[in-house]
Amino acid sequence: MPISAPSLGDEEDRRDPRFQDDDLYDSEQLEFPELTPGQAETVLKRLGAGVVEKLALVEGIGWQARIEPVDRGVTVHFRAHDELLDDLLRRFEQQAERET
Repeated sequence: MPISAPSLGDEEDRRDPRFQDDDLYDSEQLEFPELTPGQAETVLKRLGAGVVEKLALVEGIGWQARIEPVDRGVTVHFRAHDELLDDLLRRFEQQAERET
């Protein structure tokens, strides 16, 4: 079940103060040596993300993830509302394990 629905990135999102307050967001990164950018994007979409930039950036309500290809695999940089981050990381790790 998805954590959230993707933001449409419309003008209303940009004006809403909830999306402007950095104090509400935490950051974390996870490294996955066996995951490709495509697999990472697929996992993130299963968690409710919408693609902002193909194979690079996805976002859901209250969170976003940037996919960074590295020598072996990917590093996923998460920025999420502090109440979502732990659950998002746990679910991503579970889904990524199934993907590889």
